[in-house]
Amino acid sequence: MIRINLLPYRAARKKENIRKQISIFFFSFLVVVAILLFYNMSLQKRIDVLNTKIAENKKMLAKFEKQAKEVDRIKNAFNNLEKKTKVIKNLETKRKDAVCLLDNMTKVVAEHTSISGSDPLSDKDNTPVKRLWFTNFEAKGNNIGINGIAMDNKTVADFMTRLENSKLYKNVNLRTLKQQKITKLNLKSFDITCTKISLNKSESKK
Repeated sequence: MIRINLLPYRAARKKENIRKQISIFFFSFLVVVAILLFYNMSLQKRIDVLNTKIAENKKMLAKFEKQAKEVDRIKNAFNNLEKKTKVIKNLETKRKDAVCLLDNMTKVVAEHTSISGSDPLSDKDNTPVKRLWFTNFEAKGNNIGINGIAMDNKTVADFMTRLENSKLYKNVNLRTLKQQKITKLNLKSFDITCTKISLNKSESKK
């Protein structure tokens, strides 16, 4: 009977199998490495795209922030201008009121506050003598204070009546009326307070 030794054949086959397994392992490893490299390159590309977008967005944000600051600056300048305009309008209104007040007060004082030459107090050349004049005039808002000198009580009373009839003043009140001697003349020192009526209201009454 013939005997065949199969051990070398089996050993060779076993070696071949090991060699195949190692080859498959290295091939699989290379495939995995290639996939990872491809994925990494793809991921890096996406990261680069995102970084580019982030950079562009930052530039746009900086631009918008600059524009927003410019808008805020314009708003502040506009608000300041609006405030200055209101102040100017307020001052203009007060100026008009002050001009009207002084003009009307001048008329009230000038009207019938002097006497003709037939009066004993007139000068020798028949020059009219002023019967009332102010020593102090103060206006705080609508409240007015008037201090002055008059020839007599009637002159003060007439002046107060003209203030009320002018329709620019109300609450005309005589605080004090005292005798005062000036250059040997017995005159009257007075202190009058009143309230100024706003220009619009006084015009509407007319």
